[in-house]
Amino acid sequence: MTEPLGRDPDVLTTRELAAKLGLSAQTVRRMANAGQIPALRTGKDYRYSWNAVLDVLRQPHPITGSSDHDESRPPGAGLLATQQAKERAREL
Repeated sequence: MTEPLGRDPDVLTTRELAAKLGLSAQTVRRMANAGQIPALRTGKDYRYSWNAVLDVLRQPHPITGSSDHDESRPPGAGLLATQQAKERAREL
C-alpha cells in the first residue's frame, strides 16, 4: 500500500525557517537572495531544506571583503544575521 502524500518535514517555508532561526522572514529572504543559505525559489517565495541550511550555517565561512576592512566599524546587518543564525544552528 502506498503512503498518503504529505509535506516533507525537512522542507520549510520562509516563515517556518525564520521562526526556527529566531530571525525575521525578511532577513531569511535577504540571506537567500544573497546566497548565504540554500533556497529553492517557488514563485514569489522560497522553500528551504532544514538540513541543508543547518549544514551551511555550521560551516566556518571567512569574512569576505576588501583588505581595508575597518574592525572598529560595526558589521552590517547581513553579517549580523548570518552570525546569529549560525549561533542558533549550533544550539540545535
